[in-house]
Amino acid sequence: MLRYAVSCLTLIAVSLSVTLAADTKGAPPAITWEKSLDEAVAKAKAEHKNILLDFFVPT
Repeated sequence: MLRYAVSCLTLIAVSLSVTLAADTKGAPPAITWEKSLDEAVAKAKAEHKNILLDFFVPT
């Protein structure tokens, strides 16, 4: 059990250090989700971009 806990903590520490050390300069901004499909389509057409639809169904 102790070995499992140490392994998990090590994995978390390594993941956190890699995340903090990642260079975010020049990275694109976060995704801005639109609430209305009509507005999203109009914006995508104006910017000549594709649309990503995310269907979330809570169970």
